[in-house]
Amino acid sequence: MALLSILMLPYLIESSTPQSASRLIIVSSELHYIANKLTGVDQWPSILEKLNDPDYCTSSAMNDRYNLSKLLEVMFVRELSSRLPTPTPVAVSAVNPGFCHSRLTRSETNPFMKLGIATVKTLLARTTEMGSRALVHPAVEPDEMSRHGRYLSCCEPKEESDYTISTEGREVSRRLWSETIDVLSKVDSRVQRIVDEHLGAR
Repeated sequence: MALLSILMLPYLIESSTPQSASRLIIVSSELHYIANKLTGVDQWPSILEKLNDPDYCTSSAMNDRYNLSKLLEVMFVRELSSRLPTPTPVAVSAVNPGFCHSRLTRSETNPFMKLGIATVKTLLARTTEMGSRALVHPAVEPDEMSRHGRYLSCCEPKEESDYTISTEGREVSRRLWSETIDVLSKVDSRVQRIVDEHLGAR
């Protein structure tokens, strides 16, 4: 997601106009609200290396990994949007499609969990088509600037999790941006050039 977003930036900027910014939509989730805090993160030399450390990846840590991945997406959107020029040529948003019928839990093997998930889906889940509306909305609806850098749910900007906007969360977000760009620059040499050319410091 991060690599593709960075590599698309020059093309999105080129296709924008003064009257209409291009849109970059990242699919996130309301589950970012319940992601565990990264306890002791201020002592970690590298956040990404710690999250990939087999010793850190205990059962409890991995049970929260999906929620954490959605938190990191929200943080990425906030960091990217804050580095684009003002007025921005690209409006970036993190979008929650809601709890939808899908095959996301197809690998669940616990029969009690499968029954519980099926029951909750029957009672609460949106159809896949309904969820898709939330994704299409910020890509086509006017007034994209009001959604720039925001987390969207039910087609409206919503406040991000308390952790995301806390002092610790903002520092984690800043560090993750730096580490992510460093990693991606080693994967693709175009990344650093794009960052230098199109994005400013924050």
